[in-house]
Amino acid sequence: MLIFAISMFCLSFRILDSLQYKTLGIGASLRYGSYWKSIKQTELPYRILPIYGLQITQERYLEIVREVVHRLKVAGAKVVIVPIPEFFLMSPKSNKIVREIAADSIVVFGVSGVFNSVLPWERDLRIENKNAWWARHPFFNRLKVPWGVMSPSIKEHSPLVRFVPVGFRENDTGEPVSDVATIALKRYVGIADGEELPFSRSRLLVGPFGIQIGQDGVSYVRLAYNLRPQTEISLGLNVPTDSLEYFPAWDASRKSTITPEQAWLNHKGSIVMIDWDGVRRDQYVFYAGAYLQIFGSMFNGSFLTVHNEWNVLLITTLVVLLSVFSYTFRNSLTVFVSFVLAVAAVFITEWLFISYNVLFEPNYIVVPIVLCGLILPLVKMSGEKRIAEEKVKSLEEENRRLLDLQRSTPPQLLP
Repeated sequence: MLIFAISMFCLSFRILDSLQYKTLGIGASLRYGSYWKSIKQTELPYRILPIYGLQITQERYLEIVREVVHRLKVAGAKVVIVPIPEFFLMSPKSNKIVREIAADSIVVFGVSGVFNSVLPWERDLRIENKNAWWARHPFFNRLKVPWGVMSPSIKEHSPLVRFVPVGFRENDTGEPVSDVATIALKRYVGIADGEELPFSRSRLLVGPFGIQIGQDGVSYVRLAYNLRPQTEISLGLNVPTDSLEYFPAWDASRKSTITPEQAWLNHKGSIVMIDWDGVRRDQYVFYAGAYLQIFGSMFNGSFLTVHNEWNVLLITTLVVLLSVFSYTFRNSLTVFVSFVLAVAAVFITEWLFISYNVLFEPNYIVVPIVLCGLILPLVKMSGEKRIAEEKVKSLEEENRRLLDLQRSTPPQLLP
């Protein structure tokens, strides 16, 4: 009963939420080769356009974006996601450039999310906390442009990506804000930004596509996609000459570099995300890579389904079965079986995760297993010790009784 009470207390008050989904990273590390072999190359209407060079001012970054967006529109790109740098500083010049970028009508500006902050004075905001679902307008509501929040929550060494498709609010006005992926998908299928999207069976319907949303309002995807060998383009800033340099990618089929004209045309009909390291404070948060997994799940319908509704039943069953097992068999065998069950829970979680796109959190199941492996043998040893002491005490009392009886019996005279 004590083990069951502790396990249910941890589950009810979410004591282990700080370790949430850490076991996925452990499992992926244990089976590193097999997991990454499951990531497949695929053809998606999604492209990443890298901008190299951290020594770029915000205004220069916007100037580069202005040129890139116009080229992409001419090439036939449907949507371009433009991340806005942290702590964006407005100026008359930058405002003018932003208006010119928005005039090309295929841009969605993105504001960095709040779930991957690295500054020591900031609170550790978790995606499960809906009180953290707030975002500030990239231009402080002074410029009316299409924008959304980049909400992915990414943990290092974990193959899981979570994001909030809809549900954010703007800090000052309280107006609803969607993730840039939702806005980009709406534009891709030709739905107006302000049009409401219908729900059906926990799915947000965007034209022929659906976004799976859990009961907590969060969508879950796993690292499962990799773009085919790049045939696009990247660019960098030559600082001494302050000029842009374009780098068309290597075409493996031709064994040569493609032309810049062909590289631009490879973005036709696609959603393009601009990627510049200077946008984010944390170099390990690769938003463009996270959105590759998100759009891959959108276009292939491969969202993860979360199944944690069996936790109470599994905890009860495990406590009962391990208690009976501990009562029946040796303590060493109980410890061994508990260890095997805990390891099996991690591997089964990974197997469901990779093979069936099922997300199951094993931490609250491992707790009763570990407690049973630690506490039940001690309880059994204590009980056996108490029984042995009572038996010794009973034998001592019986021995004293026999001695007293022997002393009280007069000796028999021999005839």
